[in-house]
Amino acid sequence: MILKKETANGITANIIRAVNMQPGCVAYRINNVGVWDESKQIHRRCNTEKGLPDVIASIRGRFVAIEVKAGKDRLSEDQKRRAFEIEKAGGVYFEARSTDSFLVFLTDILKK
Repeated sequence: MILKKETANGITANIIRAVNMQPGCVAYRINNVGVWDESKQIHRRCNTEKGLPDVIASIRGRFVAIEVKAGKDRLSEDQKRRAFEIEKAGGVYFEARSTDSFLVFLTDILKK
């Protein structure tokens, strides 16, 4: 049996769905990708700060930032700095590499 690898977009959608199904929880995707400007035939960078997480959530009153990585993708230096800032401020930062790893994390944080 060959298992299809999850994409970052698929993992992100699953995370948002899982969080939003829980009482007292909400999650939003942060779009950090630029857009193609058809009229000028150029790629416009996004206007968000570098290193922001892919998903922000409030899980029963706790601020949670989730960075989604698939395959060989790794955290950038900007993302590592954001993780440090968020944790220093009392938030929770999680690097999700699969839907299953996130569900384990979510189950654990819901118990606290």
